[in-house]
Formats: sequence, C-alpha cells, structure tokens
Amino acid sequence: MSNINVETESPIITAQRVEDDKRMDFLPKAFGADYLQGERLVFSWLRELSDDYQGGYWHYYWLSNGAFYMAPDITSKLRLVWANNFFDSEMSADAAGIVATFYGLNHLTSITFNEMLVDRYYGLRAYTDQHPEASLIWHAID
Repeated sequence: MSNINVETESPIITAQRVEDDKRMDFLPKAFGADYLQGERLVFSWLRELSDDYQGGYWHYYWLSNGAFYMAPDITSKLRLVWANNFFDSEMSADAAGIVATFYGLNHLTSITFNEMLVDRYYGLRAYTDQHPEASLIWHAID
C-alpha cells in the first residue's frame, strides 16, 4: 500500500477597503442588527488593549470570504498589552484593528449567539493566516 501526500493550497483571501460613499452601509451589513453594539465593542477593545490608542477615524474592510475587520487610521505602531495571556508587543494599526475586531466579535457572539457573526469570526481567522503580522495577531488573541 502506498501513501499519497497531497498538499492543498488555501485560496488567497483579499481585503478591500470600504469606499467613503459606502461607509454608512458597512456596520449594519457587517454586524447585522447589533451593529451599534458591535462597533462600540471593537473601539472599546482597542482602548482596553492599547494605551497608545486615543480614538480617531477607522477604516472598514470587507474580505473576499465574506468576513470583515476594522482598523484605526494610524500610521505609527500601537503597543498592545493583555495580561490575561501575557501579551505585550507593538504592531501596526492594521494588525491591532484585526485584534480588536476579533475581541469585539467574540464578545458580541457570546451575548447574541448570532451564527452570521460566528461565520465572520472564522472568516477573519482564515484571513489572519495570510497577514504579514499573523504571528503577533495570533499571540494577541491566544
């Protein structure tokens, strides 16, 4: 009997920034009926994780697999600290936004049990594997 080793390559998941004229539709489509709470949770989680974050404009991203994330419009790195998993490191605002989106989605799904949000959470996980700062993101949400 012979063993066949087949390696399959995962499809590339792309991120597309939401254009200004479509921003008003993003949150209700991303979070569903709980969009106000979802937005607040993502913002609040980044405030909790980073003393460097002082509020501001955020970019919204749709992923080609149907998931999404939000990221602050900041050019400098942010230091994130989460004592519950001993995480303390700097990362780009894009990566920090992904981390905050993970925490926000996790928090919201524990309240609403919304299957759409669970699917979006796992879609974001699939995208994270391809992110240049994947290792930092995984450590931050571990």
